[in-house]
Amino acid sequence: MSLAKDLTHKWQSRLQKDYPDQPLDVHVAVTQWLMGDNEERFDQYTDSELAVARQAIEYRYRILQQRYWGMTPNRAYQQLIKRLSSLFLIRSKIRTWIALSRDRAAPLWMCCKR
Repeated sequence: MSLAKDLTHKWQSRLQKDYPDQPLDVHVAVTQWLMGDNEERFDQYTDSELAVARQAIEYRYRILQQRYWGMTPNRAYQQLIKRLSSLFLIRSKIRTWIALSRDRAAPLWMCCKR
């Protein structure tokens, strides 16, 4: 069995164990989302790349469980959009802070150079 199929099987088994009340279609859909579009890429990874990929899958699964599992699709979508927009806002604030710090630093540097 290929590594990709083995990983898929393990995740479907884990989902069956964690959420036995959910239908098989949900387990398959979540597994496909966790594994990504190109499952065959796992067969080409080195051991270190595979370890990172497994950690990434585990991380996505924990986020799904903690933040979105059991919510209605509309509520989950609203929460996701809210989180993404807050990231955008934080990114804008950081850019502003950096720009302001550069503006403040420039005159000090220029005045010291002779």
